[in-house]
Amino acid sequence: MPRCPPFSLPPIPFILILLTTSCANPIFPNTASTRKLLTYQDLTSGFTSKSPLDEFVFAMPDGAAAPKHVFEGRVELMGEESGGQIEIISGELGQEPAAGHLPEFDFEFVQSGSDLIPVQRGLIITQHPNWNYFVEPGHVWQEPGDQGYTRASVPFALIWKDSNATFNGEMSFLFNDQGVSRVWYQITQETCLSLSANLWGLLEATYHPGPVAGAQEIRAAFADEKANRFPTRPIEKLAQDYPGVDLSAFGHGVSPEHMTWYGFVVDGVNYVSGCKTRFGEYAYCGSMRAPSYSTAKSMFASLALMRLAQKYDPALRELLVKDYLPEAASSPGNWSTVTFDHTLDMATGNFQTSAYMQDEERFDSDPFWLQEYSAQKLIAAFARPNNSSPGTTWVYHTSDTFIATQAMQRYLQNQAGEGADIFQFVVDEIYRPIQVGPGAYTTLRTRDNNWQGQPYGGYGLWWVPDDIAKITTLLINGGRTSSGEQILHPDYLASALQANPDERGVSIDPRRKYNNGFWAETHTASEGYDCSFWVPHMLGISGNVVLLLPNGTTYYYFSDHQDFTWTGVLREANKIKTFCPQS
Repeated sequence: MPRCPPFSLPPIPFILILLTTSCANPIFPNTASTRKLLTYQDLTSGFTSKSPLDEFVFAMPDGAAAPKHVFEGRVELMGEESGGQIEIISGELGQEPAAGHLPEFDFEFVQSGSDLIPVQRGLIITQHPNWNYFVEPGHVWQEPGDQGYTRASVPFALIWKDSNATFNGEMSFLFNDQGVSRVWYQITQETCLSLSANLWGLLEATYHPGPVAGAQEIRAAFADEKANRFPTRPIEKLAQDYPGVDLSAFGHGVSPEHMTWYGFVVDGVNYVSGCKTRFGEYAYCGSMRAPSYSTAKSMFASLALMRLAQKYDPALRELLVKDYLPEAASSPGNWSTVTFDHTLDMATGNFQTSAYMQDEERFDSDPFWLQEYSAQKLIAAFARPNNSSPGTTWVYHTSDTFIATQAMQRYLQNQAGEGADIFQFVVDEIYRPIQVGPGAYTTLRTRDNNWQGQPYGGYGLWWVPDDIAKITTLLINGGRTSSGEQILHPDYLASALQANPDERGVSIDPRRKYNNGFWAETHTASEGYDCSFWVPHMLGISGNVVLLLPNGTTYYYFSDHQDFTWTGVLREANKIKTFCPQS
């Protein structure tokens, strides 16, 4: 699993200054009638600040009126390449001076009521040397002090190039039918191991009003997206709905400054935490993107196998990798009997050392991590020698998931034609039917065709809490949608989730197994439970955890301090519904 950008080059001065004087934050928040920060005067005449502002400036305040104007067209920022500031909290920026500035921002939006909807969703590849974008739906409203202008705010994220590392922020501006004010932006939260940074600035902007192609369809699709969101309640309500539950166990073990968000899904409700930043509560918690890291191995690569098997061939996992990837013939390893199943189990028998994670975590030297084009990356993935028989030794390799993903891509093309794409197949055949939102419809790919090459498979997706609730509900429901359609192969799913005692995958150690991209850990009566049980789960290197508990509940958190702890949550979840039903 790759870490965040390898900021290992010698550091250079990192403060890139446009705004220099201070603007003290008030001790009371904005309201619709008494805004003290990011006022009309600030956005139209300019202001200076030595830091980002309190996050509440981006939230639609209580008492805000309906918008007077309707936004449709483009917002174009000016001076991104030199405007704004960056403050390094931890880590080093290295020789990357451009990283202190936003990429070119020129995007279309349409408005629907109080919603401001970006036309382009998901990962947006930019020409910036360091950053790509996510832009999420925001809000528009009216405030008395805005001189008749309508106020808008939009959540967005910066994504480090060829990385999962994610830096979340928001921007805000005023507009009417003819023009737009300056735009204030700030980034105050990240999910990244090697760098923490604040970015902020006030930039000139241009509004290009005009009809947007497919505007009505975009509005209708977003209305459906909102209507189909998973029911949520604040995590604090869990103890109210299930008396006796100790809330302190949820989120425990991850320091607040490193937590992105967490939640617990039970009985069709997603109990969600807030989204803390260094400057207060993020205004769009439901839209705060967290990087998948290796949870993609489960929620992309493994699900792809299950759907392919259900749709095309129940014997799919026994197919040989070499029959679909001729590149295996040049490998120093032995791929003569390695199956799709072996590869997703990370038990190909081809490795340098079986010492825990030592093959995987050579981020600065392993060619697999350094190659950006698909052909070279695949050759690098096959570069390990043979040291055991397939299916016998577990050695964690994201490169194995890349191989499996490319093998499934070739298999799919044989079934559906040369234009078929394995990630788009997962989107169309799994994510859309369970109503995962469009922010999850893109993935990191190799550099071919302006970073539109082959999907990585083992990392490179982005989730919001709603996505986690919907995908885990599909898994807990046996691979059936809410309408009852079986979209995942039930036997493959049962094996991956340790529901088939005859197919538990490969041993990691005496307590843990790995099966087709899913980890599992066993717990016994010696720990105070009434039975023994398995807890299948998904993990990501930064400290991402998704537990599929034996009572049909899900616990998850996304963080960036490599904290992996959930013992307390198991005990609390067992109070809600026992893991050991009485016969």
